Amino acid sequence: MRQLCPSMIVQFSTGGRGRDPSQRGNALNLKPDMASLSTGSVNFPTIVYANHATLVEDLARRMKEFGVRPEIEIFDLSHLHGARRLADRGLLDERPHIQFVMGVQNALPAEERLLDILLAEAKYLFPACTWTAAGIGRHQAQVMEWALARRADAVRTGLEDNIRITKDRLAASNAELVALAADAVRRHGRRVATADEARAILALKPAHGTQAP
Repeated sequence: MRQLCPSMIVQFSTGGRGRDPSQRGNALNLKPDMASLSTGSVNFPTIVYANHATLVEDLARRMKEFGVRPEIEIFDLSHLHGARRLADRGLLDERPHIQFVMGVQNALPAEERLLDILLAEAKYLFPACTWTAAGIGRHQAQVMEWALARRADAVRTGLEDNIRITKDRLAASNAELVALAADAVRRHGRRVATADEARAILALKPAHGTQAP
C-alpha cells in the first residue's frame, strides 16, 4: 500500500537570544523547508537581540547551500534594506518571504500606520515578495486582522507569540489559536490553504511521498 507523508511545512529557528551565535545555524544541514532569518539587531525587553552583519550573511549562505528557504524576520525598517543587500550579493532570491514582527517591547510598536510603511517599503525593494505580520502578546489578533485586510499571503499565530485568548483566559493549545486564525481568514472572504497550496504560495518544493508496506 502506498502511503504519502503529510506535506507539513517544517521551519527551524536560527534565533539566538542567549545562544552562542556560532550554534545558530547548526541544524540547517538537516534541510528543513524554511528557517527564520533576522537581518538586523533590535532591542528586546531585557537584552539586545544581536544579529551582526557577518552572522546574517553566514546564515543566509548556509540556507542557500542546503536549499532552505529563509523567512525574513523584520523588526525594523532598516532590516528590509539588510535583506536587499543579501539579495544584491546573491544570498536571497527576488521573492523572499517577509514577516513583520510588531509589538515587541522596546522595538517596533504594533501600529497600523507602521505596517503600511513597512509593507510599502518591502514591495518597493522586493515587488514579488510574499509577506505576513506577527503581533506579539495581546497584539496578535489585531495585527492578524491588519495583515488580512491588506491581503497578506499568510498569517502567524501560536503560543510562541501569545499565550492568551482574552486578558483573563489562557489559550488551551496552539490548536485553539489556529482555529481563531482560520475564522479570521474566513471573515476576510478567503479560505485556509491546503499544505500543498501553502507550499506553492511560499515557493517551496512539493512534498515527496514515501513507500510504506
